[in-house]
Amino acid sequence: MSLETFTLIKERCLLSHLNIRTEMHGDELETACDLKFQFSSANNLLLKLHPDLRAAFYRADETRDLVNPDHMPHFRFPLLGAITWELEIPRTRLRVHDAEDSAHDVVLGGGKTNKFKLVLKQGGTVEWSFRCQFSKPDEDAIAKLMRVLNQQVPITLECADEEEKLDNFEQAEQITKAPHSAAREEAESLFSAPPTDMSIANGTDEPTTPEAVVAAAVDEPEQEPETNVAPIKGRRGKSKQIAAPE
Repeated sequence: MSLETFTLIKERCLLSHLNIRTEMHGDELETACDLKFQFSSANNLLLKLHPDLRAAFYRADETRDLVNPDHMPHFRFPLLGAITWELEIPRTRLRVHDAEDSAHDVVLGGGKTNKFKLVLKQGGTVEWSFRCQFSKPDEDAIAKLMRVLNQQVPITLECADEEEKLDNFEQAEQITKAPHSAAREEAESLFSAPPTDMSIANGTDEPTTPEAVVAAAVDEPEQEPETNVAPIKGRRGKSKQIAAPE
């Protein structure tokens, strides 16, 4: 069975037990918590555990149900008590939804889900219980969970076969913290160094710098404006040169 198939989306569950404890992480003691949830569902939810599990314990009516042909209400073994399902989901993300404001949801990640227990009943109802375990929950999350203890709350339970991947922001942060390679440092030094190979059209091929370009432009003397003249003839036929108005 693929573990990601077992998910609950805003399923109303009873938070029947909350246990705060400590556990060893290396040489350090860290806070941890266990949460036990209970809820009831139709027996078709058994398909999330195994595709043949429902048919193993239930059968359909002898007269076919035309409204719901997939309905299997009859329990095959009425004397069978609660059964355990030895499944442990090693990577669990739990969200306990706040009824009024989603900003106040309790979200716990990196945990595991286990201790599945099923009570199968005549008529097609199954009573579920399971346990979620998390390390290092923050104090605010614990306080919110204490307030809903022994109450029905909607929860979303997500499972993954792989470790959670970093989002784009976390990846960028990790990249900036990672040591740079020698090739990357050399490339960055080329871009960050001031240019020293610029040439200006000053009649020479010698390299110069941007500061030299500015200094040359400032030190260059201003040229006198050219005067336009136009020849005219005097009274005796002699030409005279007068300055044309600018």
